[in-house]
Amino acid sequence: MIDQQLADFLQQGLGIHLGTRNAQLQPNGARVAAVKVEEDRLHLVAYISRVAARRLLPDLQSNGQAALVFGRPVDDRACQVKGEFVSVRPAAVRERPFIEAQWNGFLDQLQQIGIPRAAAGGWVTWPALAIRLRATELFNQTPGPDAGAPL
Repeated sequence: MIDQQLADFLQQGLGIHLGTRNAQLQPNGARVAAVKVEEDRLHLVAYISRVAARRLLPDLQSNGQAALVFGRPVDDRACQVKGEFVSVRPAAVRERPFIEAQWNGFLDQLQQIGIPRAAAGGWVTWPALAIRLRATELFNQTPGPDAGAPL
């Protein structure tokens, strides 16, 4: 489902947001520090701070629906991956450099558009949980005539 070009885009260090909803259709969401596309190109692991994940886990465990939105600050290229919750686990210490590399890529992107790193200093990225999702739908979200179109 996720080709190599899209996988490379998703894992470069972007602004990533995980959205969920509860039984009353009320939205919930949090910033994601990093994403790993698995070799099967069908599953993704979203790394989210343990503090932020607490709000999302009840939604994921009750209905399993999630949407990841990816945006590149320097040019507004964006996409959405809708998916189904598979599992959650604590992120391993060995995964921390991967998470930090993507997070730093995002901070570099922000700096390129005039937002200093210090402005993001309050975002917590560790300790993290690894939320595994199965991708079900892909959409272009880049502003323009193809926004909302399936990928």
